[in-house]
This record gives sequence, C-alpha cells and structure tokens, in this order.
Amino acid sequence: MIGAVVLAAGLSSRMGAFKPLLEVAGVPALARAIRCLAGSAEETAVVTGYRAGDLTDLIAREGAKALYNPDYEQGMFTSVAAGVRYFADRGAEGLLLLPGDCAAVPRQAVRELLVNAGDDFAVPGYGDKRGHPMWIPARFFEEILAHDGTDGLKPILNRRGRRILPMPFPGTVADMDRPEDREALEALLDRPSLPELARGRRLFLLRHGATVLHAGKVIMGRYDARLSPEGEAQMEAAGRALAELKPEAGRIYASPLSRARDSAAIVSRHLGLETEIREDLQELSLGAWDGLLIDEVRRRWPEAYERRGQELMAYRFDRDCESFYDLEYRAGEALRRILAEDDSRDLILVTHAGVLKCLYGLLNGRDIDWAFSRFNPMKGEMTLIRG
Repeated sequence: MIGAVVLAAGLSSRMGAFKPLLEVAGVPALARAIRCLAGSAEETAVVTGYRAGDLTDLIAREGAKALYNPDYEQGMFTSVAAGVRYFADRGAEGLLLLPGDCAAVPRQAVRELLVNAGDDFAVPGYGDKRGHPMWIPARFFEEILAHDGTDGLKPILNRRGRRILPMPFPGTVADMDRPEDREALEALLDRPSLPELARGRRLFLLRHGATVLHAGKVIMGRYDARLSPEGEAQMEAAGRALAELKPEAGRIYASPLSRARDSAAIVSRHLGLETEIREDLQELSLGAWDGLLIDEVRRRWPEAYERRGQELMAYRFDRDCESFYDLEYRAGEALRRILAEDDSRDLILVTHAGVLKCLYGLLNGRDIDWAFSRFNPMKGEMTLIRG
C-alpha cells in the first residue's frame, strides 16, 4: 500500500492564526491538503498536536485518520516520525509527506511524482525551488525512526540524496507561513476556469493534416514532419469549411512545427488572416524517442516502453520528455494567455492531437484523463466548441 502523511501539529506561530482551519479560496487549508492526495494514497493519516480536538471533525469528513503526536512541541520531526511509524507498522511500500499548509498541490503533480520517483526520496520541483509532497520509500523508514531528530530529515536527505522532478505546477512550492502567503495561494486556486473565460466565444480547434509517411510507425512528438499531399488536401477542405462559418477572428494561432504551421498557412488563404506562431501550442515532447520508429523504441527500451503504456498520463522517459499532465498545464496556460490577449469573438487554433485532447477536456470543465479516450480528432479535422 501507499500511505500519505499530512502534518498539522504545529503552533502556526508565524501566521498568527490556526492554519489548518484557515480558509483558502473558501475551503479550510487542511481539507485542501488532504484532497491533494486523494486517489494517490490508499490511506491518509493527519498528524495532529496543537488544538488536535478542533481538527477531529474535519479530518473525519475528509476520510482521513487523525494521528495524535503528544511530542509535537519538540518539533516537526516528531510528527514525521509518528507518520512513518504508523505506515511502517502497516507494511506500506512508501508514503507521501505533505505539510498541512500546502493547499494548492494539484493531484496531477502527486500522480506524476509517484510514477517517476522510483526507489529514492523525491519531490516535485518548480523553477529553482523544491516542492511538496515528498515521496519516502519504505527502505528509509528504519533509518528515519532511528534518527534522534537533530536537524529534522536533513541529515538523512544529505546522505541519501533527493530526486527533484521538474514540473510546471507552481502550487507544489506554495505554502502558507504568513498572511501574504495565504493571498498568493488564493490567487493560484481562485482563478476563473477556462469554460468561464471562454464564455460567449467560439473556439475552432483544428488538427494538422496528414504527414509524409515513413517506413514504419513513428513516435511523432516534436519530430518536425512535413505535410503530405493528402494532408494539404485535408487542410484545403478544412479551410473551405471554416470559411463558410464566417469566423469573427483576428488571426490564426498555430504550433511552430511544420505540419501545423503549413496547415495554418493553407487555412489562412481561405480566411485572409495572418498566422501567429505560438511555441506553447507544440505537441507533447517525448524526449529521446521523438522521431524514432516505434519498433526501435520497443527494441532499445522495452521496459520503459511498457511502463509508459501502463502509466500513460504521468510517465516521463527522460528529462526532455513531458507527461500528459505537463502538456495539459502548458496547453491550458497557452489558451488562457490567448483568451486574455485576443478579444475577438472567435479563436482559431491549428495544433496537434495531444494539445487538442487537453484543451477539449479543460473547455468541458474536465481534464486529460477524462478527455483522452473520448476525443480523438482525425488529421485535418475541425472541432467547434461554443463557450
């Protein structure tokens, strides 16, 4: 089993108020922290101490277990040890450790951490900062429990090392020590959704046309394939169909990869619009696999290829590879920027299947997990979403 430990035993002295019950965008901080881990851990234990009785009902409502630490005044490490001891006794293969004031960690980041951490200490990273939660494999439980608590976990982490998995999620490095931190957390959480931002507008989402065929099936990703004659014909048809709808758009937005850029150029001739190239509309990066034949990838990296099939949304092969959760964040932020910059009634995007799947999910108020099998745009296909 995988456990989760949420630390909520402290005095909240720097905040000047009891942090676990402080509302962040309308929800108590501790409730948000517990929910961050939902679906990733089989059991969540909240380590309490100061004002433990005030948290009992909230913890029960969130489906977690309250674990009282009578030594909480001796420092945070005592709470860490209490959580480790609880899950060591239950035979857990590892646990996720999250401070109770980290209320903006997206579930995607937790899933990605679990898939890619391996058998090492690991945390998400954002920019130049280390974030939360921390993955602690069971092989370190005994060492943690034997530690006298001096300098907390630092001596163990210094000896063993800690993997930092770069992710695009600012919420992984956002905590709530001071009142101004609470405001920053709320700014992260209380943003309008993409359906709200797109209300009253039409979004024309076009997948690029077919590309030149190769000797076998290629992992396309960022590989810069060109349109085939069939693809050019598909985009001519898409351009004519779009022109009949008389979109009230100021420009066309396209990925910089040739297959999307050239597709947009064909469509633009039918609409008389310029194309703006947006780097953030590129397809999912698959790192060293981009442009290789699938048969070659299977032969050279059989275990990694099989694992990606099992953990498709979260797995990364190397540092240059994106997960679908990374892509979802990038595509969503790209559309947010376009919606903010362009006040046209209609928006036209020419991009890739992965990007379109992410946007389809987000524009329907869902996510890539929901959209992946429900939306499969064909090459040259246009999808209209009314906000």
